[in-house]
Amino acid sequence: MVSRPLVYITLTFALGLLIADNLTISSDFYFAGSLIMACITLIAYFIDSRGIFLFLLGVFLFSGAAFGASEKNRQLSFQDRFLGKDAIIEGYLCKEPEYRPGKTVYKIQVEKIIQEGEAHITKAKVLVYISGQQKSLWYGDEVRFSGTPYRPISPGNPGQFSYAEYLGDKGIWALISIDSPESFIKTGSAKGHFLVKTALDLKQRLSQVNRSTMEASQGAIVNGVVFGQRGEIDPETMEIFSEIGIVHILSVSGLNIGLIVAGSLGLLKLLNIQRGVFSLTSLTILFYTYITGIEIAVFRASVMAWLYLLAKKIGRDNDWPTTLSGAALIILAFNPEAIFNPGFQLSFGATWGILLLGPVIDEALKKTGLNNGYLRGSLWVSMGAQLGTLPLIVYHYNLFSPVSLLANLLAVPLAGLILPLGLAASLTGLLSIKIALIINSANAALLDFLMLIAKFIHYIPGGFFYIQAPPPAIFFAYYFCLVIVAIDTENWNRSSPVWLKRTAGALLPMLMLVMICNFNWQGQEDLEVHVIDVGQGDSIFIVFPNGRNMLIDTGGWKEEYKKGRGAGESVLAYLRRLGINKLDALVLSHPHEDHCAGAIYLAPRLEIKSVLVSPSRGFFDSKETVDPGYNRIISDFVRKQVPVQELFAGDLINMDPVVEIRVLAPRTNLITGTRSDVNNNSLVLSLRYKASSFLFTGDIEKESQSMLLENYKSLEHRVMKVPHHGSRHTLEEFLQEVDPELSVISVGKNLFGQ
Repeated sequence: MVSRPLVYITLTFALGLLIADNLTISSDFYFAGSLIMACITLIAYFIDSRGIFLFLLGVFLFSGAAFGASEKNRQLSFQDRFLGKDAIIEGYLCKEPEYRPGKTVYKIQVEKIIQEGEAHITKAKVLVYISGQQKSLWYGDEVRFSGTPYRPISPGNPGQFSYAEYLGDKGIWALISIDSPESFIKTGSAKGHFLVKTALDLKQRLSQVNRSTMEASQGAIVNGVVFGQRGEIDPETMEIFSEIGIVHILSVSGLNIGLIVAGSLGLLKLLNIQRGVFSLTSLTILFYTYITGIEIAVFRASVMAWLYLLAKKIGRDNDWPTTLSGAALIILAFNPEAIFNPGFQLSFGATWGILLLGPVIDEALKKTGLNNGYLRGSLWVSMGAQLGTLPLIVYHYNLFSPVSLLANLLAVPLAGLILPLGLAASLTGLLSIKIALIINSANAALLDFLMLIAKFIHYIPGGFFYIQAPPPAIFFAYYFCLVIVAIDTENWNRSSPVWLKRTAGALLPMLMLVMICNFNWQGQEDLEVHVIDVGQGDSIFIVFPNGRNMLIDTGGWKEEYKKGRGAGESVLAYLRRLGINKLDALVLSHPHEDHCAGAIYLAPRLEIKSVLVSPSRGFFDSKETVDPGYNRIISDFVRKQVPVQELFAGDLINMDPVVEIRVLAPRTNLITGTRSDVNNNSLVLSLRYKASSFLFTGDIEKESQSMLLENYKSLEHRVMKVPHHGSRHTLEEFLQEVDPELSVISVGKNLFGQ
């Protein structure tokens, strides 16, 4: 029999899932293949059992493909039948409510959908958004409501967060928005599991203790560390922790489960309870898993802990590859889509790296003379986790953090103190809020120290940067070399492993260097023009042949000047996918929110070397004023000593000697008295490179278009960004004069009323 068969079985099952995702074949075909392979395996068992394992792998390969295809077909059938149509829905709350500013979010397990008078029994899950704070409902309550199920629109840009995929990974079929809370009716309260309800009730009470005994921001972080509740943590903290590589401490993981198991075993030993230790500890793990929401990381850690306890109980040696594979197989069998979830990949990648590479790194550290066991252990755990997840972080987030090792060495021990203190405060708070207040006073000091360290490390120059992900072959080669370097050569045939291991050891640092050096994998040699999807707004990114770049406008959603978040996040995600960390020039065509508000989010996150703007401040009559948010953006650039230059017709923008960028408008005598002076004085740029030419028109309207027709003999360009998102304020003769081969209209749902 093959050593560690579960490892190969899990890998084969996962391969089947990937095959199903890439091939459009009916799940019936895969189920039939699985059945045939099972029959062959059974026959081989009685005839010649030597090759039986290969046939068994065939069973799991087809089974994985069948599971994946079945999940894929199930989701598609639901979308085709019910989406976009009014329906009456009956179901129950399958999770505790989530309260957000101005709205309440319910996760509903749907049991019946009634459309056009016909009832359909189903097990789909939906998220329901209701205006206002509705605190009268809880897990297990039965509800009935009317609404229109819909799926979020897929993102238009590479690197942009896909809410639709996120919901799919969470097993959520659709969203429903309800403006009238009165239409959301409670019909009963008998659904759900008793254990889950008890666990969620307890979590609510425990987390409330931390909220009431600490500042809001501190209580949010403690509840994230202890219970995995990250919804209340402010986005800035999440961003800092992500970029320095310690965001994992804000979610429940192996550290939490390890402390729960250790605490349970210690308490049972203290109470001199010797019988039922396995059962009681298993129940404790199960209960904590329910409390924290059965997320992938905690489920993985819980399964591994339970398998460890089981092996100890039956007197078997614990084999981590088998345990880790078993946990993965269980998760994938229940949720095939998890294989595409970054959380699943990172959780298993980090654990795999720690367990596989830890002993190797530890031995290497010993040879350096490092005898402190605690420091050495902290180093090999952090290094193992980072080596195991490096390609995944580069692929999913385009991020590399040289300071991550330092950050983890300092932050993880603090989190190891914050976790038990937060849990102790929560538990004691059920009996005495004063004692909880004392405990959390100490915890608050630790949190302040943690945030001080995190912010200091975050400000280290070059501490993190974004890179363009290399081809998948680099990732596969990296993991292959990592395995070869780490495995025990004594189990190999002595004729080949030495040279193979040396070769892999030499290639590994080269592959790491290739991943983090931010090469341009697309082989850019000519001009690149990227029109970024920001909805109703503009954002165009240009990369010049010499490697310099320029961003024309940043997009902006309604009230983004006030909120500071929105389209800017989409633009930044796109740029990060390209490995962009700085802008050589930022052009703001005119001050309207849908063109400039995204700069609020971009400015502190990118190095911006120069800003080029239209002459829009103080030039217009009183009927149309420039938004104060735009003025704040410009003032911030000036305060940071970023050069800000106003452009007029005739100016040239020098970005590359072989590319001509000429300003065609506005003229020094600005257009006034029109429907929108701000629009009509937008920057108009003409870019010419070799046989290519681009006309970027901002939001100019008829008056500015007439001026261009009068002042230029020829406006012909091969590509034109259509003025003002293709609005009716466009002259037909202007379009005829430009005569583009390709026209681009940047448009989306219009919330601006223009």
